[in-house]
Amino acid sequence: MSRFVLQPSKQQADGWVCTDTENGIVCRFTAHKFNETSKMTFLEDVEQPDALAIARLMREMGDWLGENHKDVVF
Repeated sequence: MSRFVLQPSKQQADGWVCTDTENGIVCRFTAHKFNETSKMTFLEDVEQPDALAIARLMREMGDWLGENHKDVVF
C-alpha cells in the first residue's frame, strides 16, 4: 500500500483528500488551489510529532502530490 492516498472529497464539490497513511495526516484542498486552500489535520488516534517533523511531513506530501497528481494540484 502506498504511503499517500488521494481521493475525491465526499463532502466538498471539487474537493480532494490526501491521507498520509503512515503518519495519520489528512489534507483537504480544492482542485487546482492546493496552496490557497489546503487544510491539514491529524487522525484522532495518532501522536502528533514536533513542529519540525510536521513541516517535513507536509513537504513530503506536497512533493508527492506535485510529482504524481499535477492535474489535481495545479
